[in-house]
Amino acid sequence: MVSQLFILTIISVDDGHVGFEVSGESERTAVKYDKKNSRFSFEDHDNLSEILANNQVQLQKVIKSALKGKPAPGRQIQCVFIKDFTFLNNHDYNHYIRIDRRGINPAISVSTEETNGIYKLYADGSYAKESNRSGYAGIIVNKEGNDEVYYGSFPGGSSCLMELMAVTEGLKQLGPVKKIRINTDSRFVIRGLAQWIHFWRLNNWQMAYGRKVRYAKHWQQLDKLSQGKLLELKWIKAHSGDNKHKLCHHLAKQLATRGIHEPITTASGGV
Repeated sequence: MVSQLFILTIISVDDGHVGFEVSGESERTAVKYDKKNSRFSFEDHDNLSEILANNQVQLQKVIKSALKGKPAPGRQIQCVFIKDFTFLNNHDYNHYIRIDRRGINPAISVSTEETNGIYKLYADGSYAKESNRSGYAGIIVNKEGNDEVYYGSFPGGSSCLMELMAVTEGLKQLGPVKKIRINTDSRFVIRGLAQWIHFWRLNNWQMAYGRKVRYAKHWQQLDKLSQGKLLELKWIKAHSGDNKHKLCHHLAKQLATRGIHEPITTASGGV
């Protein structure tokens, strides 16, 4: 994976534009970002400006993330660009998103067809404000079609954290298995695995505006568990009727509401 590190220094911020300077290893150039039209203009026509112009999708994501931190003039932002990185669009979530990390560099692709001969992992998480508890649940389906249910619960947490932990615990149980399809209704998890995690790893697990990535230790664990594997991500629309995901949702909700000290029931009467 060919990557480059840049430092962005905010020069000016107003309602319509952000002016900033980008510094590379030995070059620097000035850039202006039009927030309304999401467009960049480059004051110079040098090598660094050309690199930035060819990576405007990544640059835009960095600037939009930085703006969430409400940067003031003088603020420096460290960011990483990855050459020829594949970004997802909304239409891709209707298909199978693959992250192949069995080689030196991760390969990200989208297909209308599923991979045959693959373990399946269904996962869901839930948080109940009333009980201030969280729960996660998952089902592992092996190549022979046999199911194995797993789950957990604890005080506090959040829905996003539970979605993340549901997948993490499933990958832990699958151990050395190399090909896994993850079925989840969480775009948060899918975007993290297929997009953000590769930039966070190179940027010391920090966001563009300097804040540490939320749930960083969990993302780091998931990153480690993903190494050497082919992960096929399938987004399942919530409440779409998928029976296995419906069971995961049912269990996670029970766990968030009541914890694991009360009987946990499934559609078939027990776990």
